[in-house]
Amino acid sequence: MSENMAELVHNQKEKQTALPIGQAAKSAPDLSVARTFLKQTYGYNSFRGLQEDIIADALCGKDVLAILPTGGGKSLCYQIPAILRAGVGLVVSPLIALMADQVDALKAVGIRAERLDSSISYDAKREALKAAANGKIDLLYVSPEALATGLGNALATLPLSLIAIDEAHCVSQWGHDFRPDYRTLNRLKVLFPNVPRMAVTATADGRTQKDILAQLDLKAPAIHIASFDRPNLTLSAEAKSGNKIDRLVSLLKPRIGQSGIVYAATRKGVESLAEALTRNGIPALAYHAGLPAETRAENQHRFLLEDGLTMCATIAFGMGVDKPDVRYVIHADSPKSIEAYWQEVGRAGRDGEPAEGIALYGPSDLRRAFMWARDGDADDVIKQTQVTKARQLFAFLKGSDCRRAAIRSYFGEIDPDPCGECDNCTSNPSETFDVTRYAQMAVSAVLRCGQKIGRTRVVIHLLGQAKDDFDRDLSRHSTYGIGTDLGKNVWSMIFDELLFENILAEGGEPTRPYLYVPDHSAAKRLFNNEYTISLNSDPTARRTRKSRTTSAKVAFSDLSECDQLIFEALRDWRAETARQIGKPPYVIFHDRTLAALAQACPSNPDDLRQISGIGDKKVKRYGAAVLDIIKHTD
Repeated sequence: MSENMAELVHNQKEKQTALPIGQAAKSAPDLSVARTFLKQTYGYNSFRGLQEDIIADALCGKDVLAILPTGGGKSLCYQIPAILRAGVGLVVSPLIALMADQVDALKAVGIRAERLDSSISYDAKREALKAAANGKIDLLYVSPEALATGLGNALATLPLSLIAIDEAHCVSQWGHDFRPDYRTLNRLKVLFPNVPRMAVTATADGRTQKDILAQLDLKAPAIHIASFDRPNLTLSAEAKSGNKIDRLVSLLKPRIGQSGIVYAATRKGVESLAEALTRNGIPALAYHAGLPAETRAENQHRFLLEDGLTMCATIAFGMGVDKPDVRYVIHADSPKSIEAYWQEVGRAGRDGEPAEGIALYGPSDLRRAFMWARDGDADDVIKQTQVTKARQLFAFLKGSDCRRAAIRSYFGEIDPDPCGECDNCTSNPSETFDVTRYAQMAVSAVLRCGQKIGRTRVVIHLLGQAKDDFDRDLSRHSTYGIGTDLGKNVWSMIFDELLFENILAEGGEPTRPYLYVPDHSAAKRLFNNEYTISLNSDPTARRTRKSRTTSAKVAFSDLSECDQLIFEALRDWRAETARQIGKPPYVIFHDRTLAALAQACPSNPDDLRQISGIGDKKVKRYGAAVLDIIKHTD
């Protein structure tokens, strides 16, 4: 910083002595120096949003919890008061990359900053601590792991101005990125009882906020929560269909020349994606924890410096990257929670310019989220919370409400306005199509096949396409061949919905999952027509585009107006009967059977037996009711 600015800061430090927490809060601080420092050091004309209020409370010596969206300027909220208060600012940060990025940025504007982490030599750490003790350091960055291994005792001799806990959601077991070492940061209050502390994060729901306050034991904190809205982000989500790589290539080709991040769930997925994009002329790099450290560092360096690169990465990448011109974040695989999604998507458009967040999702992502929760070390209550958060994420992804408004509601904002820009806001209102009876067929097939086979086999079972002896053995079940009205793609969509709604679930090995019914009460509600399964696109339209026709389709189109009335009356009767007996309607009669009844208009039990799909048992059980409906329907 300039000599004049350094003198101004020095004079301000002389005024801002390290008083006990809250003691200086009786009078409002003079923010003129902070505004001048902002302009002269960082080059900004004014503070944004809640920054000035947060800085004012920190300068007064208050403990603070600040929740600002990614790109909302959280770093300034603790950097400026830490520098202007007497002493050295201590910043606890979770990643070396994040610390390195911020320290480099601070040095670039003339602020004296150093970091103490495992990548720094012992001699360099000693020199940094010595400089801090002599008043030659403004900010020291440390990791929670370093504090846990004894560094805290060395720091205890330093005059600290403020302690900032960055990415404070890591403190909470309810947060999306819990770090056990963050749980020990409450000892900072013991080591530095008179030093104000500031916890900052971009994503924390109500439960996580309470846990942060409790775990850090903040004293009468000033709490600042900004809107979670990111007006420059345009959000969209789409169900996975077909080849995922092909879809990503089609998304990225029009965006060549822009910087972006594509998140994948696995290291193998990251590498395959980076290779495929490169082959298709899209400049791409890979980043995951399994790569050599020098490769990760080089790729991150290139991404920060070069324009138009796509970084294919696991979620290990991004928290430590403050690249302002990331124009898109694409989730090739879904994250674990809405908190994780919003933080990761928020890495786009930090410069306030238009940016995009695109998410691809499918049942395999939901299964993976459940596996992560099940196999973790957390206790059962936390595991169940993680499962709930995963379900909330998928309800958001497949939902039809405004996406930004849904995010804001999730984080506690009341009645947020629709953004008018996301895929749900801009798409034409579309009719939903009830596929409940097909969903009933699907669940019934899973049950009759013993809950031991995967989706592909269940679909070919429904289509009556036995491929081998195993399938032929299953063909004896009544659900064999009942699903020929629909094609494989539509059946896949229906199974997706059943998995998302937890009416079906997948067990077994990830590479060979099988379908089963996790909650028979939910399945019973489905069979009782107390539960509706809908698709946002017309299955018939999908089938027509593929030039698929079925005998049932032809039969229904041949119905006269009078026949159609009988057909609909029979369907209504069937639905009510199915509800009463707790069975899916198609178990009573298929649609094609009802259509044949409407056309033939049988008048006695023998006539009923001539209709395909009606045997003696059904004549005995349902014959009288069917004949009565046909007789009295005009």
